[in-house]
Order: sequence, then C-alpha cells, then structure tokens
Amino acid sequence: MRYLKTMRSAFIAASYNLIMNGTERRCLSHWRRELLANAHGDVLEIGAGTGLNVPYYATTTKQLTLSEPDQHMRKKLSLNIKKQNHSARITAWPAEQISMPDNSYDTIVSTLVLCSVACQMSSLKEIKRLLKPGGQLIFMEHVISNKPSVLRWQKLLEPTWSLCAGDCRLTRDTKNAIEAAGFQLESLTEAPMRGTPAFVSRTIRGIARKPLATIEL
Repeated sequence: MRYLKTMRSAFIAASYNLIMNGTERRCLSHWRRELLANAHGDVLEIGAGTGLNVPYYATTTKQLTLSEPDQHMRKKLSLNIKKQNHSARITAWPAEQISMPDNSYDTIVSTLVLCSVACQMSSLKEIKRLLKPGGQLIFMEHVISNKPSVLRWQKLLEPTWSLCAGDCRLTRDTKNAIEAAGFQLESLTEAPMRGTPAFVSRTIRGIARKPLATIEL
C-alpha cells in the first residue's frame, strides 16, 4: 500500500504542470496574478505544490515560506525556486500542523489546496491561528456544485477522483467552511474554471480576514 501511494505521489508530481497547462493558460494564471498582487509582509503558502504561484508574488512580500508535505512535489518546487532565482523558505508542514507560533503571518495563501487537505476545518483553524489579527487568507478553490445534476455526479465520482487526484474532494463547501472557521470575507468571486469538466469547474476566489482582536474595557 505504501509503495502504491509513493508511486501515485510521484506520478502526480511529474504530470501536474502538464495536466494543468491548458487551464493555467485559460484562466488560472490570470487569477493567480490578480490575487497574489495582494500578498504582503510575512507570507506562508500552504500546499505550494510545484510552485505555480511563485512568479506572481508581489514585491511587497517580506519573507516567503512555501510549505509542501509531499516529497515529490517538494522536489519540483525546489527546482522551480532555483530556476526562477527566487528567495523562499521551503518546508514540509501539512496544512493542519504548522510549526510556527500564533500570529506569525500577515498573509496565508491557499490555491487549489483546501479540496485535498485531510481535514478542511482543522486546516482553516490552523491558518487562523497563524495569521496576525487583521491578517488575510488569499484563496482560490474549486467547490461543491450548486446544480443538483452536477452534484449527483460529484458524489458518484468523488471516491475515484480522490484516488487519482491526490485526495482531492469534489463536494467541499469551502466558502461556508471559511466563514465557519471565524474569517470575515472581504472579497469573493465565483467563476467556472475553463477547460475542465463540469464536476470540477465551479470555483471561488478572494480574500478572507482574521478579525482584529477585541479589546476588553
């Protein structure tokens, strides 16, 4: 079983950029550029993958940390960082357990990651813990469909899809989860991810804020 997981991980890491290339050209690269222009200060990206976000980080980024728990993805990420001559710290932290103190980051980035973390709510609570008061979560995620016919297909396909696509889940209601974790949505855009099947095309992207600490009088 461990061997099969390792082989799956290696295959996904080797083929990810090629598989995503068409969708990146159609919409994702534009969305990344638009969103990451808002990144500033001390920045953490969870599930950094092969580093597709790296070219779009703004010059206002003070310190960039890229966390990627998958060893094969992490190798691709390291090579990409060197190729682009970019300065970043790379770690193997899973999204649910980041080895940093509370209030460590001004910005945390999650793009196409909250669909595949082991526990979405634990990951969001960890993000909230790590953000400074008023800090921002920049997100771009595909989510559960709002069309009953597509939702039926999502539920049917999810076990097989998850096995083939690195534990990705098709039916996560990420917007409601972000709000349930205590974030305040500052901006939200919904749009189809062009060049993908209907069961994975609905996406949301935007910025959510950790509330400022309440001062007791």
